[in-house]
Amino acid sequence: MKRVLLHSAIALVLTANQSLAQDCVRVIGTESAGTAVTMDPAFNTLNDDAYQQNLVYNRLVQVTSDFQPIPGIAKSWSVSEDGKVWTFLLEQGVTFHDGKPLTAKDVIWSFKRLIDPAVGSPAAGLLGFLTADGIVAVDDFTVQITTAEPVAELPLLISNKYMAIVQDGATSEVLKSKAMGTGPFMQDVYDLAQDSRIFKRNPNYWRAGLPKAECIDLKVITEEVSRIAAIQSGSVDLIVQAGPATVTTLGGDARVELVVSKSAGGYINLSMQTDQPPFDDVRVRQAMKAVVDRQLVVDTVLLGNGLVGNDNPVAPTNPLAFTDQAIPRDVEKAKALLAEAGFPDGIDVDLNTAEAGPGYVLIAQIYQQMAAEAGIRVNIVNNPADTYWDAVWMKTPFFVSSWGGRSVPEALAYTFLSDAEYNEGNWKNPEYDALVLASRTEVDPVKRVEMQKRAQEILTAEGGLIIPAFLSDVAALRAGCTGFQPQPSAALFNYEDLACADRAQ
Repeated sequence: MKRVLLHSAIALVLTANQSLAQDCVRVIGTESAGTAVTMDPAFNTLNDDAYQQNLVYNRLVQVTSDFQPIPGIAKSWSVSEDGKVWTFLLEQGVTFHDGKPLTAKDVIWSFKRLIDPAVGSPAAGLLGFLTADGIVAVDDFTVQITTAEPVAELPLLISNKYMAIVQDGATSEVLKSKAMGTGPFMQDVYDLAQDSRIFKRNPNYWRAGLPKAECIDLKVITEEVSRIAAIQSGSVDLIVQAGPATVTTLGGDARVELVVSKSAGGYINLSMQTDQPPFDDVRVRQAMKAVVDRQLVVDTVLLGNGLVGNDNPVAPTNPLAFTDQAIPRDVEKAKALLAEAGFPDGIDVDLNTAEAGPGYVLIAQIYQQMAAEAGIRVNIVNNPADTYWDAVWMKTPFFVSSWGGRSVPEALAYTFLSDAEYNEGNWKNPEYDALVLASRTEVDPVKRVEMQKRAQEILTAEGGLIIPAFLSDVAALRAGCTGFQPQPSAALFNYEDLACADRAQ
């Protein structure tokens, strides 16, 4: 009898969840973190983490589509004449989802836990200019950050995806599955076992009139064909990151609107671990790069929806790029470099990939064909998508990956500094490190840009990543739905204006 009652109770809960979801705007992501997905912004690693965290949290500083800092919870800021003391004035009347007012203590706690070695957040590598003693409250709504040296772009550097504000005292154990933020939506149903993540409108949101949707039903579909069918049938309202095949298939479909980011930001890459043979020889790495026809990658993998890349995270079209010209393909140079490195007959390499992101398998196939002309024999290892990030990524010598867009100072540091948490190529270059770190404290903008450009040159020539192309992020909206603009900035999704005419509002 107890078992029957238990089954009946579970059925009632699932039915209630399904009924609630019928009224929600249905959002689909493309990258799954499985049961490892987290609500803790200190460990916002994969896009799946970001899909949900952006629903429930706010940041002190936000960024525009061209990576300019703008107010978030901090309504304004100022800096001292010596460039070492930044003062942030907080919005008043902001409350957490449990009704507790936000104060400077919450901001201080959020920042300090990111740089606390005991917490172990990957954000610590980006925030080396912060110290616990240097983050203080002037009053309940004023936060002051003091640095040992001037940090000219500090507001931009604290706008990254980890910097969401949590409550004073919040712990990693609790935040893993239970978010307590100030954002536009609140956790309602959160059942990973049943693949049910429903977020309801925050009735006390501090931005008047927002959010527009009554609730969001969030899911992940990793198969592109399934995503396309779902939005065409009307069972899905938004695909936050539509892959190239999705864009091509849905172009001209009256049932769907494609919304393109205002600038290219994210990139797709092939990572060579520079401490593993044969990639520990810079000549081999340079040969691997020289075979790439970058425009061909844009035309085939991205189906024209992107820009060429030069093996560093700054697109050639960016005014801060070290060159505005794409690196030309040079098969003969690749052969000569391999011969110099002791491989006159070419080399054999395994390239790991998976349907873990749009274009991952296709870029491996295209690279295999391009590399073959130089005697680089590529064996493609196609892995299961659901275990790729745990078992393959950063654990094999040569693999496919991708990254969201970042401002230049963040992008140069995030995956390329020697001690970076996500240094995919295990690449270590003291000159590069010194330039990137020195550029943070250089107050002369001309000198700062010179340092950043020189760092890009070194990375392009010697680094372990092949970055052939940058993506123009595209979202797919079902007809009748509005208010979502994809951002080139990494893992920052804004759902405040998202609404569908036939969903609850």
